[in-house]
Amino acid sequence: MSDERLPVISIDQADAVELVELFELVESWLAQAAPAVAVDFARFVGPEHGHYPLAELRAELIGWAARLALAPGEPR
Repeated sequence: MSDERLPVISIDQADAVELVELFELVESWLAQAAPAVAVDFARFVGPEHGHYPLAELRAELIGWAARLALAPGEPR
């Protein structure tokens, strides 16, 4: 990731909470999903999108949930 500052986009706090809960739900499901899910995900993403393992998606979901859960004005 570059050091460029991205524009700040505000969303309603209730919407942010819903997104955090959704990200956590999906990540939790993926964490305990059968190995076949990772195979299906790799097939769905396809080689045209490069190597994007399920573990990376899970890490991104956790990261987005953490960023959204921060109070306004806290460093991201």
